[in-house]
Order: sequence, then structure tokens, then C-alpha cells
Amino acid sequence: MTVKVLQVGTGIRGRHWLEYLAAYPGTECVAVVEPDPANLEKARPLLPPGCRTFADLRNALDEVTADAALIASPDWLHAEQTIACLERGLHVMVEKPFTPTVAEAARVLARARELGRQVIVAEQYRFWAAERTVKQLLEEGRIGRVDHCIFTDHRAMRAASEGPWLAEVDYPQLQAVAVHHFDSLRMWFGRPLSLGVKAWRAPWSDYRGCECSQAQVDFGGVQVSYTGTMSAPRYACAIRIEGEKGGIWTNRRWVFLRQGTSRWFLPVKNVKVPPGDEKSYPQGGTTALLMALKDAVEKNVPAETRGEDNIWTIAMLEAAKKSAAEARRVAIGEVADGRFVTAG
Repeated sequence: MTVKVLQVGTGIRGRHWLEYLAAYPGTECVAVVEPDPANLEKARPLLPPGCRTFADLRNALDEVTADAALIASPDWLHAEQTIACLERGLHVMVEKPFTPTVAEAARVLARARELGRQVIVAEQYRFWAAERTVKQLLEEGRIGRVDHCIFTDHRAMRAASEGPWLAEVDYPQLQAVAVHHFDSLRMWFGRPLSLGVKAWRAPWSDYRGCECSQAQVDFGGVQVSYTGTMSAPRYACAIRIEGEKGGIWTNRRWVFLRQGTSRWFLPVKNVKVPPGDEKSYPQGGTTALLMALKDAVEKNVPAETRGEDNIWTIAMLEAAKKSAAEARRVAIGEVADGRFVTAG
């Protein structure tokens, strides 16, 4: 079966998805929705033969037959666009952040449940080979009980090249980057309890909002210290996880393991992932996501990053913004929706 996909949004990330849809067997982009003529012109060379273009989602849904929607628009549009697609019988994959708030995510999921359709969130970082390798080492108990994690991420990103919407949000680092990292931390350590966050602008930043963030995250048995910036001179990432029997270190490409009282971290072979997912951003992890979308359409298999799970990532993001704005630690229960998220 060829899964016919209606794509919403042809900005930077949307154009990536057009390439991956064209390359992945069994999927076909039959229409794109893009109200910005400049974005649409940049996307035209990537459109497959016969792919129709629309400026309005409702018109596209009226005129095109599709099995699924792929939404790559700004996040404040996600809830309404996702619901509109669900109500036309489509399964939906939506870019991160799923929605800006837990309340909006819960509203989308309630409608998806009523309609018997699935919402998948495109959190591709957790499918990278190194992140899956760390997950396997933790599940195997290779370092015993985990005590803490130190996570630092430096990006060389400038508002002028990342798209106008991101330049204007209050917390661009939390919204565009940390949301991915929060999702991976959940995969490794489970459900969070609370966050304490500080956010600020570097003196040379061209973002209106805070493109630097620090977070202390309480996962119950595991404490995480997180620092992220989008204003560094170049990219660098380092994650160290300490347990009772050793430690894990990764830069999200390679993984190293130190066991017992050894002084040395030794390299660990990355686990095998689907072809393409071994690559770095922007492609890495997209194969697994397209496999999940195809499985949702053909067999209604629940995706690993289904909205019912990803709402916890949105809870972390909302709590982080609230903590930064109010200069206090925020419990996940403060932003929870009882239908999908609890503090426990």
C-alpha cells in the first residue's frame, strides 16, 4: 500500500520532509498546504509529479484524497490543523512541539480518541543510534542504579536564518531544541516530577527571546542538570550519566561506557537503526517516524512517539517556561491535564 500524505508547511523543516517522503518507499506526497508564496516557491523543485498545492488547509481537505497528514507549521497552529485533519479521517504526524500547552494537546488527543485516529509527534532525536544505545545500556543495567545526568548542548543558530516565527517567541531554545532533549531524557529516565529553569539572552543574540536555558529536572530517582544555548560559536554536545556501577558518556554520535572503578571510558558499538537514522540532523530518526506513520495507517499500530506519550514532553516544556517566567520550581502536576497527565 502507498500511503498518500497531505503535508502542511514548506518552511525549512517542511522542505526536509518533502525530501524524506520522496525517498521513503510506500509514501507519496499528494498535496502541500503553504500560505507563504516564498516558502512554496522554494519547495516547488521538491514536489513530486502530480502533487497539488494549496494556500488553505480546508480547501486541500475538500479536494484531495489522503491517508495521513504531516504537519510542519509553527506550533501555535498545530492543534487546529491536527483536529481538522483528524476530522477528515486522517492519521496525523505533527512536528515538535506537539502543541504549546498541555491543555491544547489534551484537546487534540480527546478528539483523536473519539475518531479512532492516531497522532504521532515527530520527535526524531530519540531514534538516533547513540540515543538508542544509551537506552539499551540503561535497560540492561550496565551502570546499575542511576543517580544523575549532566547534559550540555551548544548550538550556533541565528534568528536571521532560522525563520521569523522562532525569532519572536519568548523561549526559543526551550521550544526548538530543549523539547527534543526533554523527550530523550524521558525515554531514558521515565516521568519527570518537577523542573527549575533559568533562561536568558546572550549579549550578542539576535533573538528577541531567551535563547539560553539552564534546567534542574527531578525525575524522582534521577537528577538532571541541563544547559543549552543557541548562541555558541559552533555545535557541541556532551551527556554524562552516573550510576552506582559506572558511567555513560555520549556526544550523541558515539557512546562510551566506564564500568566499576576503571579510569577509562571505552567505546560501545551503536545499536543498529533503520537506514538513514544513523545520520545526524536533519535526517536521522526520520525513517523510524515514517515507518510509524505507515504502520498507523495500515495496521493502527501505536507509535512510540504517539501523542498520549508525548504529552509528557509538552508538560515538561510548559513547566519549564512557567518556571523561567516565575523564577521558581514548577511541579509537572501544575500544568497537568487529568485525562492524560498526572503528577505520579
